[in-house]
Amino acid sequence: MSDIPQDLIEEILSRVPAASLKRLRSTCKRWNHLFKDQRFTEKHFRNAPKQSRILISNDYRICSVNVNLNVAPPPIEFKDFHPCSHQQIHVVEVFHCDGLLLCTIWKDNKETRWIQTTTYSNSFSTRSLALGYQNNKSFRSYKILSCWSTSYSLIQGDAGFKIYDLSSDYWRVLDDDLALRGSTIPNRGVSCKGNAYWLVTENTGGLLGFDFTRNSFIRFCLPPIPNPCDMILSVVREEKLSLLYWSRHVSYMEVWMTNEIDGTQAALWSKSLTVKNPNNLIPCFMSFLVDEEKKLVLGCNSAFGGDHIKKLYTTGEDSGYSTEIPSVGSKHKTLSPFIFSYVPSLVQIQQGGSNETNNTS
Repeated sequence: MSDIPQDLIEEILSRVPAASLKRLRSTCKRWNHLFKDQRFTEKHFRNAPKQSRILISNDYRICSVNVNLNVAPPPIEFKDFHPCSHQQIHVVEVFHCDGLLLCTIWKDNKETRWIQTTTYSNSFSTRSLALGYQNNKSFRSYKILSCWSTSYSLIQGDAGFKIYDLSSDYWRVLDDDLALRGSTIPNRGVSCKGNAYWLVTENTGGLLGFDFTRNSFIRFCLPPIPNPCDMILSVVREEKLSLLYWSRHVSYMEVWMTNEIDGTQAALWSKSLTVKNPNNLIPCFMSFLVDEEKKLVLGCNSAFGGDHIKKLYTTGEDSGYSTEIPSVGSKHKTLSPFIFSYVPSLVQIQQGGSNETNNTS
């Protein structure tokens, strides 16, 4: 290997999937150092094939899911049910962006570690967190957006928006809440090309985006779908948004996707596929993924009641199947399972203790 030029080695390694490279860290110190170099990680992100994994957040834990969609009904294997680092830590919410997982955790001793968010004195408060990046020419600067309100609605009560820049290690107050006024606070969102997106409701409902480069909110139109209906948002390979909607008492669901979306123009939607609503579920899915090639939807749902059964569904144009999601024995079973696609990357973040500043952007 010493006879091979370094540039050629880097070019070859930049085209190897991240999961495979991580297994090579211990084989060569020079490679291990290379994998930590920001210049190489940016090149690897551009060149390497994206091999996604399916993950589910369930019972305050995160597990991986293997699904063979070439067989009907598809065999499903749940594995890696492990606490994050300690049994007292519970993952309340998870947000995936660019191979990174932003986890909102709850600990029995009421303390958090790593990035400390603001604690609000009001006993009733709602908060949503999102991870994204500022797309500079040479590197990506990662940020966390925090939206909070003392009411479900931003019309009532106090509300605010702060952004945490991981490179500068500071929380900053954002003076840009006009796009959210008249809406509910965004719930769980998705990341697409470094920006965050949510479905919002009430007076000015629709699709809301946050541009991490401009540090500003922007609204987009939804596709022409009938009202009333239920909708949930997902993302395909972090490149396209997907919207699943269904009407009450209807046996099918429709999936729409964005052909193109960014912070400067309207979203362009097209209908992707129509699938069965398994057992006419109401509510249907709380989260979902789309397999464009197989024309299938994978969705999670909870049957609230005495047993609180959680299921993973695979449904297509003509058929649908369900598998019960195993419990991990947690005492807390109030959260619905959340399914998402995770693409491993070599991205690393150097971050110390957090601070706050009141500078507006």
